[in-house]
Amino acid sequence: MRTLGPAQKDIAFGSFVGPLPRIDWGAAATTRALRGKRWIWLGLACKEAWLSLAIVRTGYAANVLAFVYDHGARAMVVDKTIVAPAFTAHVTDDAHAPGLLARFDFAGSHVAFERSGPDLEVRARLGGIDLEVLCDESVAPLGVAAIADLGGGLRNATEKRALMSVRGRFAASGRSYALEGATAGWDYTNGLLPRHTKWRWAFGLGRDLAFNLVEGFVGEAECALFADGAVHPLAEPRFTFDRTRPSDPWRIEADGIDLRFEVGEVHAQYTNLLLVRSHFLQPVGHFHGTIAGRTVADLPGVVEDQDVLW
Repeated sequence: MRTLGPAQKDIAFGSFVGPLPRIDWGAAATTRALRGKRWIWLGLACKEAWLSLAIVRTGYAANVLAFVYDHGARAMVVDKTIVAPAFTAHVTDDAHAPGLLARFDFAGSHVAFERSGPDLEVRARLGGIDLEVLCDESVAPLGVAAIADLGGGLRNATEKRALMSVRGRFAASGRSYALEGATAGWDYTNGLLPRHTKWRWAFGLGRDLAFNLVEGFVGEAECALFADGAVHPLAEPRFTFDRTRPSDPWRIEADGIDLRFEVGEVHAQYTNLLLVRSHFLQPVGHFHGTIAGRTVADLPGVVEDQDVLW
């Protein structure tokens, strides 16, 4: 099992505990336009619902994902994808600088991530979602950060945080959701990525335990358990599922990991624009099983199957 080094002040390849530095790859404008990809994703788990919310900024387009899964209804109450011109979105190069981290404004839809001290403020008005929350990182473990050399001048940096406390307002399709005991996590990624990129990912988020797992792409470098106020490295797992029936249970297995994911609903996006093609699934549901010697049951979260030509 690998060890996690301390966070670095400058870009350095490896796997670390703590914040990413500002990411400037020093790439030419054409490379940034064709290969540059940046995104920020938020997962929020409360007693009654799960929220996924993301802003993705490429060199030539912007994309927003937003869905709310209601546990009681066992259904999506909002499931929204927006593809828009690149100028409608911004994602920062420094996930820890104060001020605006990311924003999206297009056709009456608004999303913003803004940092103030230990608080990450997230606001969203789109597709029936009315969200204004403060996520407090001061009560959460540090993040896991990974910076990888993908070869051929391509690189990727990513940081995952989890177990932040949440306060504020969260409503979807006219229903308000209580945030007492809610937790949140985020994924910030900034890279010069291959034209064909694929991975499988899982993010589980409870009140006192969370995990980030990925097969492919950066792999083991970003696999981690968040528990007991600390970040613990995990092995890269193998995902087993039926791509033609993504609502069936998924299995995630590795040394020290044996998880079953029961799917509630599936968020899907399929794009075929000749030069850009994507197969993207992010099912939402619950994890059961064991991870790093701990038993989990009904742990909310998501899995993901991403295969994109971009």
